[in-house]
Amino acid sequence: LADEKIINEVRTRLRSIKVDGILDSGYIEQFIEDHPFSPFPQVGNTERPDRVVGHLLEGRVAIIVDGSPFALILPSEMNTFMQSPEDYYDRPFTVLFLRVVRAIASIGALLLPSFYVAVTTFHPELLPTPLALSIAAGREGKPFPPVIEALLMEFVFETLREAGVRLPRPFGQAVGIVGAIVIGQASVTAGLVSPLLLIIVSLTATATFAFPSFLVANSIRILRFPLIF
Repeated sequence: LADEKIINEVRTRLRSIKVDGILDSGYIEQFIEDHPFSPFPQVGNTERPDRVVGHLLEGRVAIIVDGSPFALILPSEMNTFMQSPEDYYDRPFTVLFLRVVRAIASIGALLLPSFYVAVTTFHPELLPTPLALSIAAGREGKPFPPVIEALLMEFVFETLREAGVRLPRPFGQAVGIVGAIVIGQASVTAGLVSPLLLIIVSLTATATFAFPSFLVANSIRILRFPLIF
């Protein structure tokens, strides 16, 4: 069902690859994408055969690499990465609601920490007076400015997440959850960060898991830090 021009373009790019060996489909992805320095993925991948067939029926192209469990899907745009495999089976209104939730979560995952820094540092007049007073009371006596607090907590959460991936599964989940709770609560008790920032960082981390594609989630995690700056 795919357009012949797209198929021919895929074949041309595959023929242009000059490399000694391909261990996984991720090699192919990096050779054929348009913008290698973009933080966002440009080629989708999936391990589910039903999702591959669904994309084929939509007129896309699938590339399967021998020995790799991941099939590449192209062309792919942002909507492709926001689509869950279960969307093919649910009712339209349910899928629409879930996609709206994912879109809102993506905005929160990307902008919440930087929005907190911008508002508390430069534009507190945007907040309602009771909320502004509550934030000011929570920040009283804190040794670091909001930008340092946000960067510190984001780095701690990213470190815990990475450590949880590297540890054995039973320990990794415990370290991620318990470590985040203990370190976050201890940081607030010690007066290093404000309670509101801890809530925002926790919401941001939770919103990151709303992405069906971990490729986009990783891009959002990377872009949060320059946006905070």
